[in-house]
Amino acid sequence: MIQSQAQSSATSHSSTPASDGPAAGVPGLDILQQVIDASPAMIQVADRDYRFLAINRTSADEFERIFGVRPRRGDSMLDLLGDRPREQGEVRAVWSRALAGESFRQTGEYGDARRGRRSYEMSFFPLRDARGQQVGAFQFVHETTGAMQVRDPVDGGGLHRAGGATAAALQDRPYRDLFARIREGFFIAEVVRDGAGQVIDFVFLEVNEAFTAQTGRAAQAVVGRPVSEVVPGFPFSVIQLYGKVVDEGVPAAFEVEVPALQLRTFEARAHPLGGQCFAVLFLDITERKRMEQALENSRTSLATIVDSVDQIIWTARPDGYHEFFNRRWYEFTGATPGTTEGDGWAYLFHPDDRERTFERWRHSLATGEPYEIEYRLRHHTGVYRWVLGRAHPVRNDSGQILHWMGTCTDIHEQKASAEQLELAGKELGHRIKNIFAVVSGLVALTVRRFPGSRAFADELLARLLALDEAHDYARPQGADAGPVEKEATVLGLTRRLLRPYALEGYDRIEVTGDDLALDARALTPLSLAIHELATNAAKYGAFAVPDGKVRIWGERSVDRFALNWREQGGPPVQEPERTGFGSRLVDLTLREQLAGELTRIWHPEGLEIRVSVPIDRLAGDQA
Repeated sequence: MIQSQAQSSATSHSSTPASDGPAAGVPGLDILQQVIDASPAMIQVADRDYRFLAINRTSADEFERIFGVRPRRGDSMLDLLGDRPREQGEVRAVWSRALAGESFRQTGEYGDARRGRRSYEMSFFPLRDARGQQVGAFQFVHETTGAMQVRDPVDGGGLHRAGGATAAALQDRPYRDLFARIREGFFIAEVVRDGAGQVIDFVFLEVNEAFTAQTGRAAQAVVGRPVSEVVPGFPFSVIQLYGKVVDEGVPAAFEVEVPALQLRTFEARAHPLGGQCFAVLFLDITERKRMEQALENSRTSLATIVDSVDQIIWTARPDGYHEFFNRRWYEFTGATPGTTEGDGWAYLFHPDDRERTFERWRHSLATGEPYEIEYRLRHHTGVYRWVLGRAHPVRNDSGQILHWMGTCTDIHEQKASAEQLELAGKELGHRIKNIFAVVSGLVALTVRRFPGSRAFADELLARLLALDEAHDYARPQGADAGPVEKEATVLGLTRRLLRPYALEGYDRIEVTGDDLALDARALTPLSLAIHELATNAAKYGAFAVPDGKVRIWGERSVDRFALNWREQGGPPVQEPERTGFGSRLVDLTLREQLAGELTRIWHPEGLEIRVSVPIDRLAGDQA
């Protein structure tokens, strides 16, 4: 009977999709196709001419994915790969062994190289008719690409059958070996009716080896017995469902929890076989359901946490599509929940900030670099508030971006405070420069009245101008101000800041040692430190007397740069009882802005100071 089916399938149904219904005129292919379509494993059945007698959806999908062509029942696998000699040869090599009667398992890589070859574990078994003659072979496949373990099909060697006329009538049904070896539980049963013709029970006629693994019930204790005895308390609703499958001749798919089987949950498909019989393919999904429930609980807990924090949180797909905003986002913006997904958030940005913000976001999507930018976001009150937007890509083990996790932080008050401080700093700098200008003007007027003091006045004016220039380095620079000097170095900056303290005829300043290029961001804090050291030396140390001397030298190690300051020849010094504001300001600036360390040693003959800073904080990208 199977041989005639194979011939009919090969000639009459070559265009029938693998996922279509039964092939007309081919007994047995209906139940075969429906049952194997329910299996997560890839299953193929072929005759001795390499033509597909059956192929389930999972296998057809994978075949199309790796070879670019979708197989259908009746197609020749060799013809489908006719323009791919290499792949055709690989397929012929393994199938020829199975079609020659060999049962074996083999792991290998298959697929079109252009589409990416993948690894699979394949199990082959011969397909025989009722007389034991081989008419083809069937194959189980599990993908093993990147996997540590694969699922093994059960090798039961056959189905466990009940005796009697019904079982004998089923004995010639094709493909029994396939059902005997699949990892899913499989059974054939016959419904039991009461006097009114209502289905009230069913009797197991045949079960495969996987039945025991899935239910915990041995085949010998099940076959020929009703489910009411084998599984007391079996859900009556399922028994009625099987009766409906038999009466209406329509397959059914469902999930059911069986309390009598340790509350296991099963995924099942039932198919009519004609008469009072039906077949069921089922799989224990208890662990999967437990994991799904745990995942759902975890998601619920995470959603609760995300919605409770006082922080805007959002996520986006790898292509930038925004798919989630937490409750805080909608509270802040006043937008209707769900209206800002995709690109709907764009209208909430200040018009003057949109283009640069979009450009930065597109750059992050294209490069995978973290996203960070400040922009104005419309508040629910209608005003625009400054926020700091950040996003980082979440990647899998191979580095592929799975999604983006982003936040928006309200920095409006900080931004306003910073602007006020910057304005105050500019005002202070302006007033100090005015003081220098007034003093310089007074000196110039005095020279006119006392021409004999011109040499002294010229030197004083030069010092005032040098101090004015040093002040430009040391004062905070606004966001709109460029660097004072484009190619500054540590020692070069030191020499420039100490020019006002040089005296003609006196060797007061010595600057030697290693040097380092300065990043613009390090210019102001380092200038402030050097300027403060110099003014203190002018008030209390070596620069307070003509013969005093300051020696400065640089030392560069692997990851740090040290600037050493040693005073000699000035008034005797001792450690002060309290630290002045200027010294505290220098310490704070070096520590907070440059992650530096400053140590002081109070020698009687003069102060010694060492400033040590990480090279990357001083030099930035130039390190």
